[in-house]
Amino acid sequence: MKIYIVGTVGSGKSTLARKLSEKSSIGVFHLDSVVHDGERHRTDKEISESIECIFKNNDFIIEDTLREQFIPLLSKVDKIIYLDLPKTLLKYRVIKRYLKQKIGLEKSTYRPSLQVLRQMFIWQKIDRSELIKAQKKTIILKNQREIRQFIKKFSKIEKKE
Repeated sequence: MKIYIVGTVGSGKSTLARKLSEKSSIGVFHLDSVVHDGERHRTDKEISESIECIFKNNDFIIEDTLREQFIPLLSKVDKIIYLDLPKTLLKYRVIKRYLKQKIGLEKSTYRPSLQVLRQMFIWQKIDRSELIKAQKKTIILKNQREIRQFIKKFSKIEKKE
């Protein structure tokens, strides 16, 4: 099964991907790591080659905020999981992450700065929800309870496919 987890910054995409991977042994690919090599932004060719390698797998979980360049991937996966959490919770999580990274309690692939924090709030305003919801294979999760229930039922969903 090819799964694409989509949500804004702070929605819990990486955490959900990790939990689903642990439950199913399906590999996880963070598209942030495809786009960035540390502080370096990869070339379009490098990104394209990485995506091709991922799609050679029969099963995978990818997660991203749904950057413009990755919109075509929506049609190439079996399931889209959209984390559509309340905006106040998302803002709280971004601030909490920034503070934890700043004092060294959480690792980061980037250097936490006020500029990065500001950029995260800008990214949160990008709304692709209509595009995502228009996909017939989209599962929308709106809160922690729905996410927990989805994780619990995940192996059953995977076997149906």
